[in-house]
Amino acid sequence: MTKANRRSALRFDPASLDWIGLRLTVVSSRYMGPVNAGLERKLGLSRDDVTVATCLSITHATSAQEIVRYTGRPKNSVSRAVANLEERGFLRRVSDASDRRSSRLSLTARGRRLFEQIAVSLVERDRLMLSPLSQRERHELNRLLNKISAPLSDWPQAHQGKPRQAAAMSLDGKADHARAIDDAAGRTRTRV
Repeated sequence: MTKANRRSALRFDPASLDWIGLRLTVVSSRYMGPVNAGLERKLGLSRDDVTVATCLSITHATSAQEIVRYTGRPKNSVSRAVANLEERGFLRRVSDASDRRSSRLSLTARGRRLFEQIAVSLVERDRLMLSPLSQRERHELNRLLNKISAPLSDWPQAHQGKPRQAAAMSLDGKADHARAIDDAAGRTRTRV
């Protein structure tokens, strides 16, 4: 077994319902990492530039606040991306007549052409990610993602407790998750 194979081996039971969120994060990173790196190299776009352009193209979001709520990205990151895209002529910002503190955002014709380039990368990653699944499994995955994505905009942005306390909590009340985090980080846990 090579070093690479040893590093990527699972240290938990893949049939377990533990670590689903972490596994979704890993899939998301594998999906978006190469996309973001390629778009930054090719078009000079940051991760948040891509996020804002994508949200304005495929969701009903029309303000930075809605993009923040939908994506969970920090306000300052979305604001910076909005300013960058506007400066580069990809985005138009118009004051909201009903609330002068807010702006309505939309992509310009140039921004829509930019999104077409972004979409090519996303479609290719979709193809790679979904290749191990049958058509039926793809529909089921889509249904389940829609089901768990719906409440995401209402989730709190950050846990109010200490990070280690949050990690120690699990659905079944055990501290197994916290121990596994410590094990993965090479720390020893002296108390639970």
